Amino acid sequence: MTLSCQDVDFDLKIAEFRINGYTVFDDMIAPEKVDAIRAAFLPLLANVQERETEVHDLGERGDPRTGMGRLQTTNRYTLTIPWLAPFADPEIYEHPVILEFLDRLWKPDGYILTCYHSNTPCHGSVFQHWHRDTNIGNDIPHVGPETVPIVGVKYPLCDTSEQNGSFEVLPSTQYLALPEYEGHYDEILGKGHFPSAHRLNLNKGAMWVQDVRTLHRGTPNPSPDPRPELCLCYGRNFWHIDQTIKMPESSYRALSARGKQLLKRYRPVVWD
Repeated sequence: MTLSCQDVDFDLKIAEFRINGYTVFDDMIAPEKVDAIRAAFLPLLANVQERETEVHDLGERGDPRTGMGRLQTTNRYTLTIPWLAPFADPEIYEHPVILEFLDRLWKPDGYILTCYHSNTPCHGSVFQHWHRDTNIGNDIPHVGPETVPIVGVKYPLCDTSEQNGSFEVLPSTQYLALPEYEGHYDEILGKGHFPSAHRLNLNKGAMWVQDVRTLHRGTPNPSPDPRPELCLCYGRNFWHIDQTIKMPESSYRALSARGKQLLKRYRPVVWD
């Protein structure tokens, strides 16, 4: 049985998110649904792996329906997730627990979906640099906004652990906004004593909400299999991000009323 709103202490989850910079919800997606998404994802990843053989930061390439992505670092790939079944599942992007959490976090402001992507360490991957998913430390130095305007809602497509490259986070760093530290976190964290660094070992079916300012990194995956995790980006209406979800106009018209509100900034495309 998957988690429902009646099962959640939302005040506690909001506190975890505000203090730690993330919070985890277990038993959110049925395992068989996760398995179906993984089965659809692996061919996209394989196509990107075959095509993208050199590390670069020139953006993702390819068709999202067959594999749009890039080699980010050694044996670690980013992909844009196509807005197609089984990925575009309202039971996930309109999950009542996630929407209730965001409603409480951002009330009274509305919010939208801005992107859908993945980060997958494969066999032989290495540590990422410690980083944020935003430049807000430089954009707004010495200021920690009470409520972050954009979050990542992430879900792994398998159990994650030290054996397959689970994420590592440094809790409570979302309010650290010293420009002189930006770009030097590997050096600082590698030399100093930071016992709060935490591995997010998650069960298949879990979802976690991340403040994009919180320092984190991907870790090596020594296992033979990829360790994929998908991320839906939700942002407050006033916040601009240079990304958007693409779909045919007919797909947008078929969405629920809430789905149309969440995806109102979609970019129409023609898919034969």
